[in-house]
Amino acid sequence: MPKIVDHEQKRKLIAESAWNIIEEKGIEHASIRAVAAAAGLSPGALRHYFSTQDELLLFIVDYYLTRGAARAAEGLVISHIPIKAAKEIMLQLLPMNAEKRTAVGVWWIFAIRSLRSVALQAKKDELTDGLHHLTKAALEILAQAQLLPSVVDIQLETLRLAALIEGLTIMAMLRPELYTSETIEQIVTLHIRELCSPVTDG
Repeated sequence: MPKIVDHEQKRKLIAESAWNIIEEKGIEHASIRAVAAAAGLSPGALRHYFSTQDELLLFIVDYYLTRGAARAAEGLVISHIPIKAAKEIMLQLLPMNAEKRTAVGVWWIFAIRSLRSVALQAKKDELTDGLHHLTKAALEILAQAQLLPSVVDIQLETLRLAALIEGLTIMAMLRPELYTSETIEQIVTLHIRELCSPVTDG
């Protein structure tokens, strides 16, 4: 009787093997050959599931970043205090621990490769749209609590807040000794307080 292969389970095993390599050695070591060996497959067998490294990268991003973000959102308990709630949403988007720093490293590689890979562009747009959706959600919490000055342009501030998140993310990866989780939280707190400050003339 022929052996029944659960292809979806095999793809998950490959993604998990790749992620383990990324966590231990960095994404530059997650080659087709290395991932195949870690998953107990031949390179040829792995290519049966992912014919290119872009396909493998897309699956890793979808399996860990997209689903991971969904799980985090489900388990996130937002404070009933508006300013605190906005800060909690923003901090969820930042590399505040080792697991998130690994995810950021994968995202960077993915984002750069998406600039020249049609196969990756749709997922790149989906993830950046997700960032804008969450930054806008944080702003809407403040707006509904009437904490934002009336002059604040929500659409423009959504983009500015997303840029702040990405900028902090980059600096936290490049200079972790300066941009510690405590410092990042202080910066986010200061930004929200300044955003909610009444506008004065002069």
